[in-house]
Amino acid sequence: MWDFMKDRDLHPRVVQRLRDTGFYMILEIGQLQLDWSLITALIERWRPVTYTFHLPIGEATITLQDMEVLYGMPVDGLPVALPLAMREMTRGQYLDMLQQLTGFRPQDETAHSGASRMSLTAIRQHLEILHPDIIGETDDLHIHRYTRLLLLLLFGGVLFPNT
Repeated sequence: MWDFMKDRDLHPRVVQRLRDTGFYMILEIGQLQLDWSLITALIERWRPVTYTFHLPIGEATITLQDMEVLYGMPVDGLPVALPLAMREMTRGQYLDMLQQLTGFRPQDETAHSGASRMSLTAIRQHLEILHPDIIGETDDLHIHRYTRLLLLLLFGGVLFPNT
């Protein structure tokens, strides 16, 4: 994700769509430098029974409100859940839905691995091809599809990475 973003400025229409979704702040924050000493200190103070950090000043925990303040993401409203029907979808059905929503369907068999998982490399490469085409006169459908692919890259590469 960050390799894709470092040399590219997003078109203002894409930025507005990302702001509308509530995820643009994550791109503004960028790739954070991890402080391993701080992480180690917090791990040592974590209490799994109470789900809190035991600090010299008292107990502390991370709340949804903290996420709202730090990332600018709205945390109130309805939860997002996978509909039951989607749990039974095949890989082909997932790819059909991906193509319908983003205009992209990976052709390489190695690009997808399992019914609902896929390699993000193919998505990034497709975004690299689409990026120069976004100008002021670009139609809304192209902007929506580009933004959805960018969000997919953001979710898979930043918010929910599978290492």
